[in-house]
Amino acid sequence: MDLLTTTSTPPERAWQMVLGQLQMEMSKASFDTWVKSIEFISLIDDRFTLGTYNAYGRDWLDSRLKTTVQRLLQGILGKAITVQFIVLDEVVDLDNDEEEEEQEEQEDEKEEFHLQVLHETVRGVLIEPERVVKLPVYFLRWLPYVDAEILFLVLALRQEYYIQTGGKGNSSGKVAARAERVCQWAGISRAQFFRLMQPDNGFGWFGKKSETDYEVDKRTGKAKKSPNKYTLYGIPITPGDAEDLKKFLLDNGIQENPKSALLSALSAQPRDILKYPTRIPVEGSISPPPRKITVQDIVREAAGQKLTPDLIDLADQLSDHLLTPNEFILVSWYFLHYWLPLLGADAAMLIFILRNACYFNETTGEMRDEVWIEGGYDVLAQRLGLDNPRLISHWFPAAIERSRQKETLTHNTQKEVDRRAQFQERMGAFAQRIDHRTGENGNYSWKFKVKRSDPLIPEHEFLYRQVARLISDLDHDDLLNELMDWVDKVTNDCSETVKTCSMIVLRRSKFLNDCSETLRTRLNDCFETLKIDSEDCFETLLKILKGFKDSFFEKDSSPNQDSLPSVRARRLTQVAVEVTNSENLWNLDTILSKASEKQRSLLQKQERNAIPFVSWLIHGVSNPRIQNPYSLAIAKLAEAPRKGAGGACERIAAYPPQRLIGLMQQRISLSRPSNKDWELALGNTSLDRVRLLADLLNIPLDLLEVDLNT
Repeated sequence: MDLLTTTSTPPERAWQMVLGQLQMEMSKASFDTWVKSIEFISLIDDRFTLGTYNAYGRDWLDSRLKTTVQRLLQGILGKAITVQFIVLDEVVDLDNDEEEEEQEEQEDEKEEFHLQVLHETVRGVLIEPERVVKLPVYFLRWLPYVDAEILFLVLALRQEYYIQTGGKGNSSGKVAARAERVCQWAGISRAQFFRLMQPDNGFGWFGKKSETDYEVDKRTGKAKKSPNKYTLYGIPITPGDAEDLKKFLLDNGIQENPKSALLSALSAQPRDILKYPTRIPVEGSISPPPRKITVQDIVREAAGQKLTPDLIDLADQLSDHLLTPNEFILVSWYFLHYWLPLLGADAAMLIFILRNACYFNETTGEMRDEVWIEGGYDVLAQRLGLDNPRLISHWFPAAIERSRQKETLTHNTQKEVDRRAQFQERMGAFAQRIDHRTGENGNYSWKFKVKRSDPLIPEHEFLYRQVARLISDLDHDDLLNELMDWVDKVTNDCSETVKTCSMIVLRRSKFLNDCSETLRTRLNDCFETLKIDSEDCFETLLKILKGFKDSFFEKDSSPNQDSLPSVRARRLTQVAVEVTNSENLWNLDTILSKASEKQRSLLQKQERNAIPFVSWLIHGVSNPRIQNPYSLAIAKLAEAPRKGAGGACERIAAYPPQRLIGLMQQRISLSRPSNKDWELALGNTSLDRVRLLADLLNIPLDLLEVDLNT
């Protein structure tokens, strides 16, 4: 599009021209989601005001498109323009104009200040752990009754409501929301949204759709179809829990003495009333259509009478007692935006189930991140409402080696094997199956080690490694200050500086004109390695760089403070000393800290050093079919004391700890260690298995993943 410079172009026409240009430059998905619905409001002096439908969209446009829109409008209108994005009000109350003007004047008089949040890690910069959604713990009990997608949809609707109201609620109780925004929260498509919002698909338990009506368009004066109207309920009780509660109340004489029965329920433990971990519905027991069920409904039905104010109060207390509305699982925006589409709703809910079983005891400092699931996949499938437990088995590497696969696989079979391996690696970033046992009935029970915080998605992990390498190189060249000056000048507007195809290409723009030749070369080398087809790749890269600057560089640049690399290096060196004995080998006592007292005592007596034990750990980690390398090492040394795994595994085990730690650092930094023994023993080992080895050797992962000296 040829954007002509003219001062006579009407502002509405100017905005339409900008829309046309943006549509050509942006992806269809981004344009339709963020830009298409923007409305021209006014042009007063040099202030060009545009309206969007929610605060999140306004913030997105402010941070990512404002510079581009300003530049385009200046070219069209031939004068300096300041672009302003505002949120369109859903309802304009003409009777309250004076009151609103007064309120606006009062708001203008309030003192404004700027606030910034610094994160202690670059991962924190990307994940932003303070941006969370609250998933009621009780929702997990709904999984056997509704699809996980329904719960994510309800979660998204609740979140969108509170964002639109600024967390303050709304006098009318209504807000304007867009399906596209809710879809982003829920990890679903627009088609899925409208399908899931049908009452028969389970949404009827959590909300309802009002009848469509018509209203007068305040701009045109014509009648138009009103937007779809939905009402969300609070936290409803599951049909199974409703049945259990009713039985408890009847058994405690609610029909004869309602108050006494309710007091008995309030004094009882929830497990004495409801089945835990959850009641599994009997096939065919839940008849459509779904409807809201409250504790009040159950109490009224069981009592067989209308409730007095005192009984209503007791029923509400009982609802809080059983449904625990103030207990939540915190789900990061990062997880919803990036991980949910990769994992799918069912696997994501499994992660929340496992996390909910973990805890941190503030009194004792004990952190439980290992969880036994009695009954294994069968129980997990029931809790997730899945008919096929084998589906869950595909989410994790096999724990027991079966008969060998055919050496030659068909194209489709190999494709499925690769897909499963990729998905298993994604799930392994959150939870790993580390042990199993057989019950009296012959069923397996599984032990999981659960990561309680969100990891980076593989793409962001890769970008982070590249930036870490860039900063390390520039630190050696004494160019960190120049880099940070450059970071301050670059905007988040990706279209200004890069284009996305098979790789990220930095344009020779003004942003590189002020760079020294060395910095320009380093930056181009970094960007040319980013073969990632992603629209927000450059934006993420800049965010990482700014994260280094804001959270580390400025903080650690004073003469009295060490730089980030040296601080991390010193801490890692200290850890290496702690796991090393007097012979500069692995300390057996330290490595055996995870073993039982009996196992530890036996191995300490029979083993001369830690080399055999470490060699079996390496052997176990190298084989993805071995779920628990630690148990393997103990079992192997019990069978043959002082005999290691042999070969490259045993040679690596004999390395000084500092050397093996360095090799693990290189691998975790996504570079292939140039070590023959490593290539033989661990050359094809996934990142998650290398991280597992570090954990088994008591090496903190944060040191391996943040250190920039390697």
